[in-house]
Amino acid sequence: MTLLLMFGLLFLFLVLRMPVAFAIGVSSIATLFITTDVTLAQVMPRIVNTLNSFTFLAIPFFMLAGSIMEHGGISNRLVRFANSLLGHIKGGLGHATIFTSTTFAGISGSASADTSAVGSVMIPSMIRRGYPRGYAAALTACAGAIGPIIPPSIIMIIYGSLTGLSISKLFLAGALPGLVMAAGLLVINYAGAVKHNLPYEERATLKEVWQSFLSAFWALLAPIIILGGILFGIFTATEASVVAVVYSLIVSIFIYKELKLKDLYKVLVQSTHTSVMVLFIAATASIFGWILANEQIPLQISAWLNDFTGNPYLLMLLIVIILLIIGCVIETIAATIIFIPVLSVIAETAGFDPFHFATVVAITLIVGGVTPPVGVLLFITNGIAKANFKETLRYLWPFFMLIVLVIIFVAYFPDVSTLLPSLID
Repeated sequence: MTLLLMFGLLFLFLVLRMPVAFAIGVSSIATLFITTDVTLAQVMPRIVNTLNSFTFLAIPFFMLAGSIMEHGGISNRLVRFANSLLGHIKGGLGHATIFTSTTFAGISGSASADTSAVGSVMIPSMIRRGYPRGYAAALTACAGAIGPIIPPSIIMIIYGSLTGLSISKLFLAGALPGLVMAAGLLVINYAGAVKHNLPYEERATLKEVWQSFLSAFWALLAPIIILGGILFGIFTATEASVVAVVYSLIVSIFIYKELKLKDLYKVLVQSTHTSVMVLFIAATASIFGWILANEQIPLQISAWLNDFTGNPYLLMLLIVIILLIIGCVIETIAATIIFIPVLSVIAETAGFDPFHFATVVAITLIVGGVTPPVGVLLFITNGIAKANFKETLRYLWPFFMLIVLVIIFVAYFPDVSTLLPSLID
């Protein structure tokens, strides 16, 4: 009864277009008030304690680093370098978008930040060169989905804080799957470019490639510093977020000299807005997860799945299908916080490697960012491209199916996600 009431209220509020954080919070608190004697005074400390975490400090810092690099000329230099390398291939601007998104993913950890920064530069360029608006929007959204897979990753920060797993190892678990996804998107983009006869750019000379590389050198160095520092144990994930901010400030202000002190206010406001949005969803979703735990839903679902099948391969496939459906209707961060307590119990019972399982869960939930009706990344790219959903969905499916194939590949070849975490203690 409690569960039906809570999910019923949640979907009702979502249908009424209530913001996700409020829909989750109101449905959770209303359920508590109706079915239990819990008071608001008992609920608020749980919300505060969720955010009172050293681990969660990494979220606003990575958001800030991404915002600084977007306004400090770093994204533009990455685009120019990517275009000098890949622009001469059929669908070259699309390839450059994927390359830039993958590199930027190693800085911000946020799909929304990645998509906004790269899309604002690349989508208008693609449209000017004759790319269909829907194609440019679909490609950029799917490339932006790489953001939370390649480290650093805000989803992995949340996952680690909820389960106690090493966030550094969770970061590394997503690195190779993220690169596999990027490579697959390049292949699909090339096939799409041939099918739709998309243009390519004039081949850059070696001198031009070298000059664009030198220009982008400090930008390319950022993800190497972040990943290297984590891999060699120089700093933790949270400390890495602070390093990313300091590094981005130095590069943007003193090396590229494109970020002025007067611009910092705008950067801080933008990053604060996105950080608060993520953390507010995390806070309200924690109440939702608390109710699920009190109702022993994780144990019940785990028991039901074990009764349904003892085959780990079939169980993994079933979990992927369920998460793909969940991702279509619940925002990624909210879905992570609500369902990780359930899924972690299932993973432990089934004997899945926790880092492998976390990677599969993260990639699968991220797909929700490119699928209606939630589709946050599609909303961002459609807004930039001035395209409608019908037009974008026409071009989305090949990219979407590629991501699903990557999920299946990672799910059944665990070494792809466990190799790098095994290298650190």
